Amino acid sequence: MRVPKAFTLAELIVTVVMLGALTFVAVPRLSFGSRAGRQAELTARKIATDLRRTRSLAILHAAVNAEGFALRIKATNKGTEYEIVDLRTQAVVDVHAVGVDVSIGGRTSFAFTPLGALKEQNDPVLTVSGAGQTFTIRVTPGTGAVRCTEDTKT
Repeated sequence: MRVPKAFTLAELIVTVVMLGALTFVAVPRLSFGSRAGRQAELTARKIATDLRRTRSLAILHAAVNAEGFALRIKATNKGTEYEIVDLRTQAVVDVHAVGVDVSIGGRTSFAFTPLGALKEQNDPVLTVSGAGQTFTIRVTPGTGAVRCTEDTKT
């Protein structure tokens, strides 16, 4: 008796058709909202990290830059972006785009003194939202400490 060593064309076609049918049924049921929520979390953590970086730059360059550094959030024709700016020369140190699935609210400028404190004391809060998730970034005015927390639904 002869043992087959390969699949026939008919077997391959049936297998591909079955996989196609399963994919056709399964893909619409997948939840892509979690991707947008993850994007909001990543954006919030990235902004918090860049706020810490801005504060560190202000402290690091304190001997030559009495003005400090700032992180500014702005809307452009391509969407929302934020930049780190040297306040003495107004030179842009770095620019980052924010995903279209993510919205940012609250304060739009965080300026740090050479000692690492915020220049403006009022309302140092920023919110980042996407796909039903909201993250709050708070900066302590006196110390410049940055904290990012997820807002929980009650």
